[in-house]
Amino acid sequence: MLCWILISLLLQFLKAQEIPMIIYAQEGGTVTLPRDKRANEENVYVNWYYKSDSKEIISRNPQSGIQKGTWMRASLLPDFSLQISPVEDSDFEIFRCEQYVLMEKFTKTYRLYRVSIPKVPAVMVGASLTLNCEVEASTVLSLTTVTWIPPKNSACELRISYNKNKILVEEVPGCASGVWTCKVKYKRQEAEATTTVSVIDLAPSPPDPIYTSVSYHPSTVDIPCSLTSNIPWSILTDKGLLGGSWSFTSFSDQNNQTTKSLLSLSFRPTITWNVTNGAPITVQGRELKDQDLSIHKLPVSEKIRGVYTCSLKFTSNTLSRSVQVEVLQVTSSPSSREYEGVSVNLTCTLGNPMTSDLEVKWKCPSCSTLPSLSSSPHPASLSIPEVRLQNRGRWKCELWKNDKMLTSAELFLRIEKVPVDIWLWVAVSSGAVVFILLLVIVIIAIRRYKKMIMYRRRKTRFCCCKNPQPKGFYKT
Repeated sequence: MLCWILISLLLQFLKAQEIPMIIYAQEGGTVTLPRDKRANEENVYVNWYYKSDSKEIISRNPQSGIQKGTWMRASLLPDFSLQISPVEDSDFEIFRCEQYVLMEKFTKTYRLYRVSIPKVPAVMVGASLTLNCEVEASTVLSLTTVTWIPPKNSACELRISYNKNKILVEEVPGCASGVWTCKVKYKRQEAEATTTVSVIDLAPSPPDPIYTSVSYHPSTVDIPCSLTSNIPWSILTDKGLLGGSWSFTSFSDQNNQTTKSLLSLSFRPTITWNVTNGAPITVQGRELKDQDLSIHKLPVSEKIRGVYTCSLKFTSNTLSRSVQVEVLQVTSSPSSREYEGVSVNLTCTLGNPMTSDLEVKWKCPSCSTLPSLSSSPHPASLSIPEVRLQNRGRWKCELWKNDKMLTSAELFLRIEKVPVDIWLWVAVSSGAVVFILLLVIVIIAIRRYKKMIMYRRRKTRFCCCKNPQPKGFYKT
């Protein structure tokens, strides 16, 4: 009997001297201390303690439920495991969990260790990036494995070299911006540390042109340009930012496509886009407060067709992105207001030849009467030999690509009957012309008659003869 008592005391002593369970966590993150599941969850009393404190952090009583102490960052999961969020610097210590079921007591200790990634400054695109996953020394350090998880971007190609817990990313692309995760695995546990990497680069240009259209009501369009990360302007200037600009190359003059400045970057008193003197189109300057460098509210007209280039100039290199803008427009020749019977030509145009993957669709009041619209694809130019009143109304041209409508433009065709006063004016004018012609004919006839009379008189001639004839006139 005495032997069994000694064995029981020895087991209790060994339990009291139990090696703490090692848990890794990142300061500022969330950590879970798993409860020992040997105790029944329904009737168990659970008390969580910090270090050697006698006051519970949080506890669970089957009758009164969960009771919190002074730790507002502590909470119990459904299985009564302890969750701490956010983890503070002082939390990397010993924690103790005591459980009671009837007369049985279960005690388990935990030791919180630190895993972290030193924050790196913003890196210029094309430079190299080094990250280090620092794991605090513990008894399981030799059993830990480190895995790096880059930002979630499947299209991002990275050249990574591994050296134990460190990685080297060569020629960093802009898509490397975001959250990098260091995952530490040991035994059956795992922990994560994260850091945010900011790469100084401009976001990729849209793969396709921006399509807009001229409408009756004034409209605007935004030309996008932004940094891949929301980096403070103070950091950009520290990295050698010298200036920035927006430039424009117009499509209107195919023979002389010159690039002209629209906006320039000003640093004082605030970071601002200022309109350049002599800008060829109407743009608005504005203050920049974040990574958005776009042109906002550009008035739409056929003059804005062209290529827009956004640039940031640093001491080491220049970042630039180009955006192409296409403007759809419906034109009518000779005009959009005509009388019945006149020939009218309608054209749906971007101002330059359309590519083969673009398709035009017309919607109009009398499309069924036009043979050229009876089948697809519709022509970009329509010819109506003699317009009628049924052709009057809104003519809409839609621009499609791969079964997706890009934009549409409209034109209201006004067809009117020829008014009566016009016919009266035509009759009066015709009568006046006839009268003038008759008058001219009469004048010409009178003049010819006079010439004939004069010609007949000239046939009787008189002459003055010399000797030996007598003096005077005589008839010949």
